[in-house]
Amino acid sequence: MISKKIFKKPFEYKEAFIFVAIFPILGFIIELFSPTQVTIPKAPINIYILLGLIILIIFTHLILTKYYFFRWLSSVPVSVSTIFYVTFLVLIMALVPQNEDAVTGLAKKLGFDNVAKSWAMITTSIFLLYALGLVVLNRLKTFTVKDIVFFLNHLGLWIVIAAASLGSGDLIRLNMYVWENSQPEWKAISNDKTVYDLPIAVKLINFEIDEFNPEIALINNADGTVVIDKKNKIQMIEVGEKYKLNDMTIEIQEYFELAMNVEGNYVEYLNDGASPAVKIAVYNNKDELIHNGWISAGSHLVNPQTLLLNNKFSIGLLQASPKKYSSEVELFAKDGTREKAKIEVNKPYSFKGWKIYQISYDEEKGRWSELSVLEFVRDPWIPIVYIGIFMVLVGSIYLFWIGKKEKQ
Repeated sequence: MISKKIFKKPFEYKEAFIFVAIFPILGFIIELFSPTQVTIPKAPINIYILLGLIILIIFTHLILTKYYFFRWLSSVPVSVSTIFYVTFLVLIMALVPQNEDAVTGLAKKLGFDNVAKSWAMITTSIFLLYALGLVVLNRLKTFTVKDIVFFLNHLGLWIVIAAASLGSGDLIRLNMYVWENSQPEWKAISNDKTVYDLPIAVKLINFEIDEFNPEIALINNADGTVVIDKKNKIQMIEVGEKYKLNDMTIEIQEYFELAMNVEGNYVEYLNDGASPAVKIAVYNNKDELIHNGWISAGSHLVNPQTLLLNNKFSIGLLQASPKKYSSEVELFAKDGTREKAKIEVNKPYSFKGWKIYQISYDEEKGRWSELSVLEFVRDPWIPIVYIGIFMVLVGSIYLFWIGKKEKQ
């Protein structure tokens, strides 16, 4: 059997994979020799690029598709090949740490440490939009009611990719640091330490943290590290419970969520500097009491307290992990609008076109933090992305309904 020569009509998958590979390779070459990292275009440049791409797609469809090569660009092999290379780049993004100094050498020069903003992703995504646009326009030439599903899914996908990629330059992420009992804060800072004056301000009324019960662990006396092995597991304390720790049994006798040491004994104390404290009893494998006393996690004002077992090990209480934390704030806008809001982790608050997220606090002070770190996010393209997602969703539901109807 005589094999067909490459790029001899009709073109198939072999030609498609070779041709589409030009775009990520071109991106890698630009990345390799470019002196600076890619700067994602902002408005109005990204709008001009989008309009130029739409004009090119329409021009190709109306004028150039009389040539075989341009008709082939809207074929299934080209679409599959393009999706393959985009998936390949996304896979690199998933496997290689992003925006970290751990990536060095050739991988860093090729943009593997920031794939989303690399030239390879940009060149491949632009070609994906170009090819997908041709697919949509070609189908519109013979459009019927049956093509509604195809139109919704493919055009919706085109809108999502275009808005998410070209609109990313207009995405703004800023951090604001606000303190209790201070004046409203109008300034926020970017990742590159640039300070911005915002059109809205935040006054922190109260910052709250709900914590899990602290955990009990075996501590190495030499370096203060937690010892974890098959016989020793960190356990979250519960009053009245008994836990196995190596060949010992630990009984939880008393527990204060907030306490302070008073002459060797812990009492409940609800003011700044208090920390969790637990009274424990330690038994050997013969159920004989060998140690008992208080252990404390400590705070920004007092040192932790451990129970010495021997020259090698002690029993200690780890810092409690936050269950959730939130900020009660008052928001101000320059037009005079004022709102009170509660901003929690994973529950952002929308105000004047901004999404406000609770992201951090003073971890050294823990539950006594008077500092709240809020993230301000503004993405003017996100409504367009939602439109595209809605189109794909409607198309998928309609496809399911048609398939079910035809089966019946």
